[in-house]
Amino acid sequence: KGEHVKALEHFHRCERIRATVLGELHPDYAATLNNIGSVYNNKGEYVKALEYYHKSERIIETVLGDLHPSYAYSLINLAVTYHKLSDLHQAQIYVQLVSRFIQLGYYMESPGVSN
Repeated sequence: KGEHVKALEHFHRCERIRATVLGELHPDYAATLNNIGSVYNNKGEYVKALEYYHKSERIIETVLGDLHPSYAYSLINLAVTYHKLSDLHQAQIYVQLVSRFIQLGYYMESPGVSN
C-alpha cells in the first residue's frame, strides 16, 4: 500500500512537470495520466482510475489519432476498468472500438501508453 502512495506522489509530480514543460496536449503528458490511472486501478480505486484513463485517451486521440496503437491501449484500459466496476455495457463499447482497430489491420506494437 505504501508503494502506491509513493508511486502516486512520483507520477503527480511528473504530471505537473510535464504539463509545464510539454503542455497538456503532449503524448508524454498523456502517458503520465495513464500511469496515474494504472496506480489507482491497482489500488482498486476504479472510478479515480477512469478519470485519468479518460483524460489520457482524449489527449491521445487528439494528438496521435484514433488509429495509433497508444489509442487502442487506452481503450483497453478503459474496457478493463469498466469491467472491474461491473459496467459491462461500457466495457463492451470500448472492446468494440478495440476490435474495430484490429479489424482494420492495425497492430498494437510499441504502445507508448499502456497499463
